[in-house]
Amino acid sequence: MTMKANDPSIMGHKWGQEGYYKDVIRACGGVIFAGADAGDIYYNGAAVPVMPLPAAAAAVELVSDSAQDDAVAVGTGAWTCRVHGLDGSYDYVTEDFIMDGAVAVVGTQLFLRILKLEVLTAGTGESNAGAIDCQAVGAGQVWDEIFAGDGVSQKGLITVPRNKTLWITSWGFSCNVVTTQDYTIWKRKYGGAWHAWLRRFAILGGPVGENYPIAIAMMVPEKTDLKLEAAVLAAATISGCVHGFLTDN
Repeated sequence: MTMKANDPSIMGHKWGQEGYYKDVIRACGGVIFAGADAGDIYYNGAAVPVMPLPAAAAAVELVSDSAQDDAVAVGTGAWTCRVHGLDGSYDYVTEDFIMDGAVAVVGTQLFLRILKLEVLTAGTGESNAGAIDCQAVGAGQVWDEIFAGDGVSQKGLITVPRNKTLWITSWGFSCNVVTTQDYTIWKRKYGGAWHAWLRRFAILGGPVGENYPIAIAMMVPEKTDLKLEAAVLAAATISGCVHGFLTDN
């Protein structure tokens, strides 16, 4: 079977043509635990174990803790950033922001889920100089963050858009120390309760995960939330990723 870059097709299905959250999905995050601890895999999982998720669609604002993340003053850091998410109807949406350093920049798009933040353009530093927060308007709840210098947020969250089905083809976790580990992928169907959908235990460092042929990829229905959680019995740095593709219902 021959695959061409402009026609990546297996079993009659094409993906990767439309892009992130159109026909492909990935969620990769990390968390640093100072000791025995547990929490969702996102930027603040060690301090606030349960990842905050908006209860209703609302506008957001971006703000940096560095004055260099400023397009107007031509700072060395981030000039423009993009927020990826879902609106109140669970449709994929984005919004671009022109950064103003430590002054919050308020958007107009209403987001029910914040899925990824990324730096689009930057000054001579070629990425964000400070930590950039995406938060509720008026310095409210922080939904996501780009660590200084990362250029993109690290968050173990997927929410399936409406009229789409997610097919998971791989997932994995890794730990940088040898310690007891408990990894969970939590799933919450629309209007339902959280379930510990996939759970694995390990005592070794390195990767733990699975890959699935497309023919037996795991199906996840529309409007379902998936998030990654880790628990360890020693200080550790944890990463987790889920990959898959989307098909129309």
